Amino acid sequence: MVFKYIFSSTEASLLAQSGTILFSLLLGGVLTALTQKKVHFKKISTRRTPSYFLFFLFSSLTLSLLLPISLFLLHQETHLIQLAVLSLFALSFSSLLNLVFKSRPIRYGGMVLGWLAALLHALGLLIPFLTYLKSVKFQLASVSISLLGLIKACFTTGFLVYGAMAFSTYLAKNLKKQRHIQTSTQLLISKVVTTLLIVCSVFIGLSLLGIDLSVFSIFAGALGVGVAFSLQNIFSNYFSGFVILLDRSIKPGDVISLNEGKTYGIVNKLHARYVSVRTREGKEHLIPNQEIISNKLENWSYSDPHIRMEIYFTISFDSDLPLAEELLVSIAKQTKRVKLDPAPYVRFSSLIHNAVELKLRLWVIDPENGTSGIQSDIILEAWKAFRKAGIRIPYPPREIHSTNPLETLKNISATHLE
Repeated sequence: MVFKYIFSSTEASLLAQSGTILFSLLLGGVLTALTQKKVHFKKISTRRTPSYFLFFLFSSLTLSLLLPISLFLLHQETHLIQLAVLSLFALSFSSLLNLVFKSRPIRYGGMVLGWLAALLHALGLLIPFLTYLKSVKFQLASVSISLLGLIKACFTTGFLVYGAMAFSTYLAKNLKKQRHIQTSTQLLISKVVTTLLIVCSVFIGLSLLGIDLSVFSIFAGALGVGVAFSLQNIFSNYFSGFVILLDRSIKPGDVISLNEGKTYGIVNKLHARYVSVRTREGKEHLIPNQEIISNKLENWSYSDPHIRMEIYFTISFDSDLPLAEELLVSIAKQTKRVKLDPAPYVRFSSLIHNAVELKLRLWVIDPENGTSGIQSDIILEAWKAFRKAGIRIPYPPREIHSTNPLETLKNISATHLE
């Protein structure tokens, strides 16, 4: 045990070892400063900076190099130096975890394990503890797996999966910078790579430990049947998401209609299980991918981002129809967000009761920003223009039933005379 020999060391030996440790710390600080001067590291936060990791790493490496020199050339005791090396490596490991991982449970759990391993090694209990873990075994089919092997498998697989996720995040960020690649293609590549890397990480982590992967075939078959029935909707949505990405029927930014055309919204994100659609009211609809595939869907910007809208008007028979047509077209051309090519135009659709029905047709440049505002502006300006030009909007005809016609006529006449 290291502690036993430290307490039995002489004062001169302890002073010499302390000087060696102090020299290593000073040299580690100098190397850290030189490294930071040459290489500019990105500072994540006040507590997550590479300075601590570099300092503890350089100090531990320097002290590890000085250890054999002190032992064989200077013939001095090195028990305190060995304890310092263990502590510095544990600090380096803790700083690395704090630098790499954002999750507190992972960071603190790794730190506890690192310091526990260093303490067991200092007490001389690490090898017996690992031997005990290796002796604890259990059977999985025809394969005998030790508790130590299981722990290694969990750590190896977890590390590889985390690395796969980190690489996938890095890949997704770089794909977004590629303007020539469509958004749907970027999402497809990112999801496929993420899935493949996670699957490969799990198999690599198990195979590196010598576990025969064919052992899991029996469980995979039975589990697959149960999962297929219980999670069929989830898997259906998952694979439907890949189909959506492959056929590019919708992509982020598209305007699609919901509830049989009653409402519409903008595709916000394409997730593995659902599509996020945000309406003009600020509501976000989460539509399962299976419904997108199986149901009828209107995509307003599939091949052309512009849409045509119609606004209905009725004017009286004695109104100047060509003038009304001219006024409506002029108002539509002056309205914002209305496309001028093709230009707005008017169609006289039908004669109804005591009026002529007109349809003003126009193309909207940005339907994702809504169409009700355009309709409101045009109707208001048309009302002003019609009043100024003397174009009447007829009132709907009414039938009056009276039990005393003469009295009713007298009342009507008296009202008009007043």
